[in-house]
Amino acid sequence: MTTVGFGPKMAWLAVRAEPDLVMDALGLRDLGDVQPHTGLDLAHFTDDRVVVATVDKWTLVAGKWLFRWNGIAALSMRIGAEVQYFATDRSLVMHRWARARGADVFVSDEEALVDEKDVFRTAAEWSVDPRVLPVVSLHIAAVPVHE
Repeated sequence: MTTVGFGPKMAWLAVRAEPDLVMDALGLRDLGDVQPHTGLDLAHFTDDRVVVATVDKWTLVAGKWLFRWNGIAALSMRIGAEVQYFATDRSLVMHRWARARGADVFVSDEEALVDEKDVFRTAAEWSVDPRVLPVVSLHIAAVPVHE
């Protein structure tokens, strides 16, 4: 098994649920397996694709589409599982994290002086550090189109 990961300029979810349930709840259309580096490039450079991976009972969904997503409590209530949200982009000076357990939501203090290291440290403490993922392949998925 190889390792792959993603770092700065990415937004992602860590959800304590099966990937099919998470993808369905987000309205994602599974496009199948993809080589990790290809999938991560698509998720990083496009707004209409995300990658999905499972690591230690956590489903990770990553992509630029998630920078404008804000449904953490609704997703947690819909699937009945913990949902974590992370986003970091130093060029936008955006470093956030949040965790929802149903309607109970904890959000990072946007007034605090934080940087991408804090985002990755929090991700590692709460669930999975995405910089090193033990995966052979990822799923690529199309994001929902809202008119």
